[in-house]
Amino acid sequence: MVTLKKRRDFLALRNASKTGTPAFLLAGRRNREAGDTARVGLTVTKKLGGAVVRNRIRRRLRAAVREVFPGAASPGMDYVLIARGAAETRSYAAILDDMKRALLRLARDIK
Repeated sequence: MVTLKKRRDFLALRNASKTGTPAFLLAGRRNREAGDTARVGLTVTKKLGGAVVRNRIRRRLRAAVREVFPGAASPGMDYVLIARGAAETRSYAAILDDMKRALLRLARDIK
């Protein structure tokens, strides 16, 4: 799994296909330069709370990505997870389930 770090990569996903869950919004698009790997970026805004809260959300979503994306993400895709407030309090099992469902919905929409 490769992470998105450059601003231009995040901006390229602004107009991408999106699907929402209570814990996050998932945006995705094909990237011909990515090859056969999926790339993922994570955004947690200051609206969600202070640094401690944002870092907790970021850790939870990163752990879920490491668990779900290798088996469920489509190769050659760029994804951005935009965290929502429920990401902090939602159960980890529910976040995993949301992520699997969101990846399936996005793959169906992009084909």
